Amino acid sequence: MKKLIILPFVILFLAQGCARFGNNEEATPPEFEYLIQELDSELDFDSEQRSSARASLGRGKDFHPDPAALWKLAAYLHENLTLEQKLLLLAPPSDFDLTILSEENDYHFKRLERFQRMDLYLRSILNDDQLEAYDALIEYKRTAIESLIDQINNGNIELIVFRFELMGIMEWFRVEMEILLTDDQKAILLENRDDEDRRWRRGRRGWGRFASDPKEIKKAMYNALGMTDDQITTLENIHEDFKTDLKTLREEYIDGSYTVDVYRSAVVTIISGSHDRRESVFTQIQKEIIEIHRALTRRFMKHTRWGNRG
Repeated sequence: MKKLIILPFVILFLAQGCARFGNNEEATPPEFEYLIQELDSELDFDSEQRSSARASLGRGKDFHPDPAALWKLAAYLHENLTLEQKLLLLAPPSDFDLTILSEENDYHFKRLERFQRMDLYLRSILNDDQLEAYDALIEYKRTAIESLIDQINNGNIELIVFRFELMGIMEWFRVEMEILLTDDQKAILLENRDDEDRRWRRGRRGWGRFASDPKEIKKAMYNALGMTDDQITTLENIHEDFKTDLKTLREEYIDGSYTVDVYRSAVVTIISGSHDRRESVFTQIQKEIIEIHRALTRRFMKHTRWGNRG
């Protein structure tokens, strides 16, 4: 009789367990452990740091695979790393890789494999004239990025300038694609990109419930930095100004008002100006947490977006 009473509870337990294993929201992304292992290897965590870093990262899984998942970890590391460990974490890479940098900074192509599929699909919907123009754009982008990489590796430009210039190249490429494609082609490409997104999600664990929620993503940063209401309002106003200025510049470029070089330079000026205004909003501690978050993001994206592991 006891066996008959226990059996339903066993079945219920197994059913709940299977549901959890099949639920992407509940799974812990393997990329989290890859990142912790990488940090442990670089920074030589003690047992408390290792355990607490892993727990802090786990609390960000609602945002995976967006880098917003790293904010709690960044705040923890800021408070608990030694000065020597912070210097190791924040040290710039010894060299840069063209493919990685291209994928990191181009919102539309988040992984190399995905870029290759999208590139093939895009070529299939272009006519001959468009294909010729597209190849020229790709070649220009590649050459421009290679030139930047040479400059940063040779110590001719600072990292912050490198970042701004790289963003300028990617913004130029996006607006050129806007010019190149017809409205019908844009619609087809957007539909295909959405299909790619769904396919990518199905093949991975731990897609967070806030991963595509801009408001929650911003809130994660605000909370990690302990920002005041006045800071948040000022920051959001700066962002709106940035979007407006960039939109106006983009429209003027499409109308033929600027050459490529002038446009890229103007984009960098807008980005740099917005960056300086944002910097004035943050306290020194907040700036340090942001730099740690940026260093974590560079490592994290190897595992989540470029398909190196997992």
